[in-house]
Amino acid sequence: MDSFELGRLTDHDFEVVCRDLLSDILGVPLEIFPRGRDRGIDLRHTGPAGTTIVQCKHWPRAAQKTLIGHLIKDELPKVRILAPDRYVIATSVGLTVDGKEELHSAFAPHVRSTGDLYGVEEIVAELLRRPELVRRHFRLWLSSTAILQTVLHQGQYLRTSWLHKRLPGVADTFVPHEGFERAKQLLDTQQVCVIAGIPGVGKTTMALMLATWLMGNGYEVHEISQDIAEVGALWRDDTAQVFVYDDFLGRTTLDAPLNKNEENRLLSVIREIQETPGKALVMTTRDYLLEHARVRHDRLAAPEVSDTVSVIRLTDLDLQVRGQILYNHVHHAALSPNDKHRFAEPDVWRPVVRHKNFNPRLIEETLRLSARRGRDVATAMLENLDDPRQVWERIVENELPDEAVHVLEVLFTFETADLDDLEESWNWYRLEMDQAADGRAFRRALQLLDGTMLSVEQGRVTFHNPSIEDYVRFHLDAGRARFQELIRALISGKQLYRLVAATRLSDGAGILAQLRENEPAVAAAIQGMEDDGETGISEWDESRSAHLEWILETAELLNSTSLAAYVTAETLHQTIHYEHFSHRASLADSLYASPLVPQDHAKQFQEEVAETIHDELLGSIKASDWHRSIDLYRQLLSMPSELALESIAQGLVQCALEELHRLAAEPEPKPRVSHLELLEELVDFLWEQGAEDELPEEFAIVRERAERAFAAREAERAEWLKKHQARREPTERSNTARDHALISALMRNLDESR
Repeated sequence: MDSFELGRLTDHDFEVVCRDLLSDILGVPLEIFPRGRDRGIDLRHTGPAGTTIVQCKHWPRAAQKTLIGHLIKDELPKVRILAPDRYVIATSVGLTVDGKEELHSAFAPHVRSTGDLYGVEEIVAELLRRPELVRRHFRLWLSSTAILQTVLHQGQYLRTSWLHKRLPGVADTFVPHEGFERAKQLLDTQQVCVIAGIPGVGKTTMALMLATWLMGNGYEVHEISQDIAEVGALWRDDTAQVFVYDDFLGRTTLDAPLNKNEENRLLSVIREIQETPGKALVMTTRDYLLEHARVRHDRLAAPEVSDTVSVIRLTDLDLQVRGQILYNHVHHAALSPNDKHRFAEPDVWRPVVRHKNFNPRLIEETLRLSARRGRDVATAMLENLDDPRQVWERIVENELPDEAVHVLEVLFTFETADLDDLEESWNWYRLEMDQAADGRAFRRALQLLDGTMLSVEQGRVTFHNPSIEDYVRFHLDAGRARFQELIRALISGKQLYRLVAATRLSDGAGILAQLRENEPAVAAAIQGMEDDGETGISEWDESRSAHLEWILETAELLNSTSLAAYVTAETLHQTIHYEHFSHRASLADSLYASPLVPQDHAKQFQEEVAETIHDELLGSIKASDWHRSIDLYRQLLSMPSELALESIAQGLVQCALEELHRLAAEPEPKPRVSHLELLEELVDFLWEQGAEDELPEEFAIVRERAERAFAAREAERAEWLKKHQARREPTERSNTARDHALISALMRNLDESR
């Protein structure tokens, strides 16, 4: 087999590759034309030496005889009318010496010699001489099995076992599409790309292939599993690195994607990566989670994030792409030859690729599960596309034993769990239901689920993919679990946090109703964990204040007077002063707004928080810490308080002037976008206070620096817009009949597996 599987390329891909390749070989620029009635012209050059036309025929599985017959019958009459000075043919069909002689004789004098006839062997040979050209075309690069295998076996560049396991399989089935090209352009220009889309559309697959592409350029690939702060721990200045952060806003819950202030850290990391050559960041999220997070975290709507978002839409998966996805998954599936052969029949593949619910994950899961369970895979695939929930409903509700279902229900409350924690909570759950709970039954259940619905690796248990987690949430929402017993079996605050967060999803009304019905058990569980010293209800919490605010929100959700009374008692005195003051202020606002908290207590707590911030602010001003001082001052201004702030403002002006003098005396660094906000804040404050004339020369210096930083940001944005608003090659609508013919030819290859 040649070094490139050109069959991976679409017709358009093949033409673009031929344009770049033959432009280099012939030494003239070739223009490309859109699909449609091309009059026999795919590529053309017109110059003083005459007109050169290149005809591209991408028929990777056609016989030479078929190709020659078509060219002489259909293309030769067009060539005689056009009468080019030179006619070149490039094809993905192999051409023999006799075949070339026949074409040369038929197309003379327009084909000057057999050297103007490029069969697949000549094209591959020329590409191998031009590795840089190959690298410019991702599909072509991906089609080189030798290159891809070399990349995937570069263990020194793969720093995560998850990536080691996933990349080879993803590379086997991945099909580049328009959405991928958009994301790749973003990564090329921004060094950061956020891939958003509906569940199952291929976000993680795309992220992994972008990482593979960069790994081929010598980048190390690192997985970020918990928090964007991991980037700092992994960062090495002298190494090219790409960080992959899958589901960075969570997989299903809306209320735990980012902890307090994490959006600031995220923006900081994005800016640092964008400004550092040899670094890249690829993140994925569900589109609705991203929109929700933007509402909750204003800074996620900043250009640093917005300009890096690439959404995968189902329209990106046109018929050809869908056909290739289906073919790749069937070809690599553990199915019998007869099962694979069925997909060569148009009556089987056509309704799949044209289905309104076509989804790569559904295709993959149906094939994987059907292969294990011996079902009629073609029928199962259509049933699952008609009702995606069927993929898991039949298994969970009808086929799994109770102990396995209970593992799934408990794991949902963790999302991911240590094996020991999962077993402990599962044991309590079973005992609460008066059912047998022993290690042997737990291990049997885990063994049954492992590899199908769960993944067990290095003592950690996770759902095999988010669609299973989604189904288990539906299962709980539909009241199919013993909810009171499940609540009593929880051993971690994180589990409660997950259940409460699920109520805020669009399909969480049933879970909310069950939590309200079992309010005494929920309140007892929360307070029981408090008694045990577990003060962080989730791994995302950063403070006691955030924890108490969550309890108050839960009290209002469940109308729980006992939980509200607990929060009231815990906030009688200001006993914690080392936390983020924004957390304390946020808790004060929540107390004041809550109908379950006495107003006199809420007002007293607000005043105490304001006094604490006031005292801290005085200390920051005395220490000449401008940035902390202005943060505390803004926080204090936002709170209702009877404190007099005139003297504070005067001290803050002096602190700002000291910072102004310090900055003006320093050599100006290279203008950076990340400096803009800090400079603008200082300049704006002095303007507001009428203090710009106190140090006029220094003020002018710093203001000019702010203007240069602003200009640098605008120049970056303009450059990005220029690149991404450039006129794209015009294309007509896909020819449905032609696409169906191409898919039919592709699917017929499944006959070879019999």
